[in-house]
Amino acid sequence: MEYTLLEKQKEFIEIPHDEELDVAVYQGGFGSGKTWIGSLLGIMLARKYPKSKGLVCAKEYTLLKNTTLVEYLNHLDKMGYLPGKDYKFNKLDHKLTFSNGSEILFKDIDDPEKIKSLNLHWAEIEECSQVSDSSFKQLLARIRKEPRPEWKGFRYRVFCHTNPQPNKGWIWKRFVEEKKPNFRLITAPTTNNIYLP
Repeated sequence: MEYTLLEKQKEFIEIPHDEELDVAVYQGGFGSGKTWIGSLLGIMLARKYPKSKGLVCAKEYTLLKNTTLVEYLNHLDKMGYLPGKDYKFNKLDHKLTFSNGSEILFKDIDDPEKIKSLNLHWAEIEECSQVSDSSFKQLLARIRKEPRPEWKGFRYRVFCHTNPQPNKGWIWKRFVEEKKPNFRLITAPTTNNIYLP
């Protein structure tokens, strides 16, 4: 399966620095491919690093169930992955398990305490502007699971996506005003998607 990425989507996936942790926000208008590229990156990481553990989260699980999970399953279908053989989704645990041992949890983080016991290699936040700064901080603290020795070039990742925000909240503060070298804000207007009518 081959994908043609938009310029901003490519920028989102590629890491331009040498820090151990990459934290990126893809902020774009309707149709800019935010959920599409986030779910593709999650699958890429699960495939590239066998037995890795990732988390896909949002303020509410309903959002994940109705949009993000659907996009993950669409990608897997297009890639020829067979449910029950190449991957399994446990509806009770909200967990996607791949045949290579990688796991992706789908969880709400309205309460930061809900993720306090997790140790992760990567995490994705759907509509991150709806999530509190305290939940974001707690999530950063959970990205610490030891990588396997055979994972060459591994980097911890937290990647988020959201619509443009009229008010300057924690995203503006962390990714513009107090930006660290490994924090990236990618802005993608709807017009960036050349495939829209």
